[in-house]
Amino acid sequence: MSSEKTGQILNAFCIDLEEWFHVCEASTPYDDPKTWDSAASHVVKDTEVILRLLDEAKAHATFLTVGWVAERHPELIRRLSNAGHEVGSHTHFHRLVYTLTPEEFAQDLKRSLEVLRQVSGQAVVSFRAPGFSMKRECFWAYPILRENGITVDVSVVPAPRDHGGIDGFSRDPILLHTDAGALTVFPLSILSALGRRVPFSGGGYLRLFSMPIIKYGFRQNHRAGRPVMTYIHPREIDPQQPRLDLPRMKGFKYYVNIATTEEKLRTLLKTYRFGTVTDTLAGVQSLPDYQLVDGDIVPMGARVPPGADRLAQRAI
Repeated sequence: MSSEKTGQILNAFCIDLEEWFHVCEASTPYDDPKTWDSAASHVVKDTEVILRLLDEAKAHATFLTVGWVAERHPELIRRLSNAGHEVGSHTHFHRLVYTLTPEEFAQDLKRSLEVLRQVSGQAVVSFRAPGFSMKRECFWAYPILRENGITVDVSVVPAPRDHGGIDGFSRDPILLHTDAGALTVFPLSILSALGRRVPFSGGGYLRLFSMPIIKYGFRQNHRAGRPVMTYIHPREIDPQQPRLDLPRMKGFKYYVNIATTEEKLRTLLKTYRFGTVTDTLAGVQSLPDYQLVDGDIVPMGARVPPGADRLAQRAI
């Protein structure tokens, strides 16, 4: 690690480990998991590129992994674990949480954790919902996560988003108490500009925005003493991946600036300190306490009487 980065805030580097055809809310030939084995796999070779970038920077990351991918490529998961990277769950079949019943979600989660824990040899305590699909209407998922040993969720975008996003949610990590126990909710990083909250540090936002905008987002968060969470999908560094026939706007978001992603990630890894989600949270001195009450997240000790203005009670 260069002396320039010494003493900087440790940021979280996340990879949503999935295939190029794992698309949310768009009709493709691969909507049914039964078709997935018929598609060419790119996840191993694309992940190799990301691993080289991490090795260059001497950084570790959290690989939030689709269980189906771990079943098909167990040697990749073992390699990640042996290299000191953290393995988390990205569900088994990459389904949006709010499209599932609690029973379906629990079944899918259990299946993913079984394979990930067996293959990686890790406890597997972190989780990210596909498409950041943790909305207020599916906060019922939090007790299920905790019952299954998940202690960190990185599924919330504290800004408006297509198939997720909770505008007004805390920008800082919180400790959420549920009937099944407590877990940390570590929201995706955003920047504030012109009165709006805007994601900037991962996925299509990272590919679309210029480096000055991305660095502005880092500065804004670091000045508040807040670590940044960066995330990427393996397909986002692969200009040669097969192209899906997607709606125009979806296709733009899915493929914009893919040819420049690798170099952009290399610059970020050279400029800032990165580590796993667990290591990043270890550097956060205190977490505000919240609780799940009647399907909503409110400050610890708050009680929301029937008919009360719930928005007025929220501190997130």
